[in-house]
Amino acid sequence: MPHALAHAQILELSGADARTFAQAQFTNDVGALSDGQWQWSAWLDPSGRVRNFFALLRVDDERLLIWLPRGDPVAMATRLSMFVFRSKVRIQSLAGHWLLALQANDSTNSADLAGAWILDLPGDTRRRAAIVESAANLPIDADRLAAWIRDDIGALMPWIAGETAEEFTPQALGLDRLGAISFDKGCYPGQEIVARLHYRGGNKRRCMRVGSASGEPPRAGERIEIAGLPAAFGRILYAAPAEGLVCEALAVLPLDLPENARMKLQSGVMVTPFHLNTGVL
Repeated sequence: MPHALAHAQILELSGADARTFAQAQFTNDVGALSDGQWQWSAWLDPSGRVRNFFALLRVDDERLLIWLPRGDPVAMATRLSMFVFRSKVRIQSLAGHWLLALQANDSTNSADLAGAWILDLPGDTRRRAAIVESAANLPIDADRLAAWIRDDIGALMPWIAGETAEEFTPQALGLDRLGAISFDKGCYPGQEIVARLHYRGGNKRRCMRVGSASGEPPRAGERIEIAGLPAAFGRILYAAPAEGLVCEALAVLPLDLPENARMKLQSGVMVTPFHLNTGVL
């Protein structure tokens, strides 16, 4: 039985030029999608920094949906509309959509949920999500949502909120690992910088799962100070509600972070990376 986790933030691109417009703006190859398919993608600023990271869903030849797990669809619609010019495309935020968690062995498909989008998400164990449209006010399972966020953190899913928009390159967020970047589809904002980092190197950051002994999760965008490295710092992307004495969060940190680096939030709370092999602090 699916469980409702949260409202799904959805943006719609529709019209005769919707696909052409998306192809010129986003990092992945929209032309590779057929009706009913989806892909990870991103929208960058001209300097190659990620404004938004999302799932792009193709409904049909003239309609695309964007699922923004931590983004603001109204804000994205406003900014995207600045680049429409004479294109025949309408951009609008859609209400009434929900994120559901499916059991890993659940055979539910789109037909079973009246046209829902079924997405397989990365993680140590299989995770399946459904995006459904419903006018009903579905009850949210807070405990399952907290566990889902922790699974997102463990899978290094680099969701971007307004506080961290236009700060990190796709490589720092690991978007290449998720197949969210096409290097041969043609031009899009920031494409030259992304290609240079890919072919010549130079990326100096990566996403890491961290923990803090605090009752309050750190804020998105909160700075992480690194002892002995005054010129280097990290940034919190998002965090999960506390489980016991530990809050988990996803952070962007320097690639050359010393193994025993001492780190703390601006609030003074200490931050420790999880060991990759053991999954503990």
